[in-house]
Amino acid sequence: MSMALSLSDAIDQLIAEEAIAALPAWTGAPLGFTSCYYSSTDLDAAAERRNKINATKPWTERIRHGWTADYCGARSVVGAHTITSYTADLRCLWDYHQVEPGQRPRLLSERIPCECVGDYLHLIVCDTCELHWIDSDWNVVVEAWHDHAFPGWRQLPILPAKLRGQMGTRKMTPKLEEWLDANYPPEFRVPGAPILTDRGGSGTRHVPEYSPYGGFDLSVDEQGRA
Repeated sequence: MSMALSLSDAIDQLIAEEAIAALPAWTGAPLGFTSCYYSSTDLDAAAERRNKINATKPWTERIRHGWTADYCGARSVVGAHTITSYTADLRCLWDYHQVEPGQRPRLLSERIPCECVGDYLHLIVCDTCELHWIDSDWNVVVEAWHDHAFPGWRQLPILPAKLRGQMGTRKMTPKLEEWLDANYPPEFRVPGAPILTDRGGSGTRHVPEYSPYGGFDLSVDEQGRA
């Protein structure tokens, strides 16, 4: 069943269609989901184009599942490498599967069976080396990037709790600097380097920019396992 558009809605639709038609032909990264490598520049440009198109589309016609910059993640240059993080939501947006035009399902039993591919994913890109890592677990992609950019990080000693606490200051205190100088090799005392902490089960997410060197606070257990 189709719904007749009002005159104002029809005019808005024409304006939107003209705006989309006026955009230059797109030859960049896919606007929807992709598991192929693209640089952060390409992914940012795709997100910008997708947003422009979606701004002219009703909810049910928008481009979905594309990579979006993760503003709670990481974006920086670390030595010879870069790190830029994105997210993509591949879970079922059940609003998309409408029972009737203009009607949204209210109960699970009313929803139309879907074939959405199904998870919330994290992506980290190293533009320098043209590499990327994808997983549904944030910690997994962060650890993979560290294996690449900071090989050997898994063998680092755990920062003593008395120097940091669970999620204490990220500042470099004199006592912390003394301990790091004595226990971390020179290649792990550089801008962007991580530290390993055992937070005692209070939180296990790897946190960007929470190392005193500006890198990650990597959460491990008392045996040093990430």
